[in-house]
Amino acid sequence: MKVAGVTVTNPEREVFPEIHLTKAALAEFYEAVAPLMLPHIRGRPISALRCPSGRTGECFFQKHWPPKGGAKIATKPVAEGDGEPEPYAFATTARDLVALVQHGVIEAHIWGSRFDAMDKPDRLILDLDPGPGVSWRSIKSAAFEVRELFDTLGLKSWGKLTGGKGIHVVVPIERRVEWRIVSAFARAAAERLTRNNPTLYVSKAAKAIRDKRIFVDWMRNSRGATYAAPWCARAREGAPVSVPLHWDELSSITKPDQFNIPRVVKMIAKGHADPWTDMLSTRQRLTSDMAVQLLAEGA
Repeated sequence: MKVAGVTVTNPEREVFPEIHLTKAALAEFYEAVAPLMLPHIRGRPISALRCPSGRTGECFFQKHWPPKGGAKIATKPVAEGDGEPEPYAFATTARDLVALVQHGVIEAHIWGSRFDAMDKPDRLILDLDPGPGVSWRSIKSAAFEVRELFDTLGLKSWGKLTGGKGIHVVVPIERRVEWRIVSAFARAAAERLTRNNPTLYVSKAAKAIRDKRIFVDWMRNSRGATYAAPWCARAREGAPVSVPLHWDELSSITKPDQFNIPRVVKMIAKGHADPWTDMLSTRQRLTSDMAVQLLAEGA
């Protein structure tokens, strides 16, 4: 069968066997969600989670896509740490997304910068990643607290469900500063939250200290780091989707994986609009002084 002009082989293979969702259905999902998803990922390198036998089989991340048979993957070269360019996938059309599905991809993870300025990010991401024992209510409250923290600096932020257990809070920024500044700011924000409420937050990744706490993962903000793209499916039970939200919607969300592929397809069919549309035209200046301010206040 063909989806978005791509020949999808083994269309009846169950990618999500627990809900009998097939490879064909996954391809059709990405074709349907493309108008919402593409504006957020266009021009960005993609690292993909591939599960050729479905989500319950072997899964692995793939960053580089050398030319080979099957549906051709659109790529552009990106210089690695050693200076050698490697081919990274990108997507500008529904066909590009479906081509990834044909190669066993379920998840698309994107950079916070674009090909034309790889060292000047335009997105800052804080990933609120709960440890064992953290309630969903606490995670939602944490997202609003992060939003308020950014508000004090005059920065607008947007939230989305990760499709896992947590929430991403994303800040669009002008492409003026390098990764080290963005990383320092994100770390300062995580440390500020942890300092103000050490019983709820941690800013270090060590699992031993994360019981009943939320890891404020600031390390997404470095060259080559990625996060689950808006509207991408996740390789988890039930086929959840990483869905962007309006802030006033978050309070009514009852669980972190509330939206799955079948539900999102129905939403799109009913004309659901992207809650992040205004983010695309928002540009905000981030400075090193803001990181200093975060570390100084409340010390």
